[in-house]
Amino acid sequence: MSHTEKQPFPVSVITKEGTGVLLKSSINEDSMEILQVTAGTLTVEIGTVRQTGEPGDIFYVPSGLVLRVAANEGQGALRALVFKSEIISRNMEKVDKEFLYMFDVQSHIRIAKFTKDVPVYRSLSHCIDEAINEYRDKDVCFKLPIRANIYLLMTALMRYYCDLKNEDDAAVYHNVLRLRPVLDYMGVHYREKIYVEELSGMTGLSGDYFTKMFRDCLGKTPVDYINNMRINRSLIMLAETDLPLSQIAQSVGFNHLGYFHKIFKQYMDVPPNAYRESAKESDD
Repeated sequence: MSHTEKQPFPVSVITKEGTGVLLKSSINEDSMEILQVTAGTLTVEIGTVRQTGEPGDIFYVPSGLVLRVAANEGQGALRALVFKSEIISRNMEKVDKEFLYMFDVQSHIRIAKFTKDVPVYRSLSHCIDEAINEYRDKDVCFKLPIRANIYLLMTALMRYYCDLKNEDDAAVYHNVLRLRPVLDYMGVHYREKIYVEELSGMTGLSGDYFTKMFRDCLGKTPVDYINNMRINRSLIMLAETDLPLSQIAQSVGFNHLGYFHKIFKQYMDVPPNAYRESAKESDD
């Protein structure tokens, strides 16, 4: 790449209003998103978690999770700030990057809705206001305050997710870092057969102790964690393609269609074919 070639600004703003589906099923592999409901009552689906959002409510959408938003009845509206993960990690020191990793892990397993009674709400809402206003007005040096507000916003989120005020929280932090090779491996190989014995061997722990530590840190067993990743990946394929269910099941790591049906229904409350019909009908 030439030194004179202009790099695109790694931030964008989305505003949507209307009835029905406001944001079709989509997935950002390398971007984070902060979304705020501005009107109406919305259903916000982030990965396998579905929540209701009222005006003012804020949602953080981690990279790699499927997002879909629809107005429940009548008109609804939202605004969202989307930014590349590199805008945060580029200038971080090693210890801060460790906190960023902890935040990334926790935010994927604890999908949060920030309402006005949550302590960090005012900071988040203020930063969203400032960043979106700067993006809209594009005054002189507007990119600097946008970046500054994203840094402040992410600081508030990281402090919310990575609070280490007691020994138990500190232990979770250190154990998540210890599990990092395992989590990274799962992220790459979730389509393949993965055995707990193989994962525990990466940490030098016995299978039982590894499973206990994993559950204590992440609130899920290793099998539940992998299945959640697989179901999340299947959502976008069901919404965007006409591939047979058997092929989708195989491509996300389920070797048996019946087992895919069973696990999908556990997470989404409906079988995969019903989810596909609903997504395609409402997205038309």
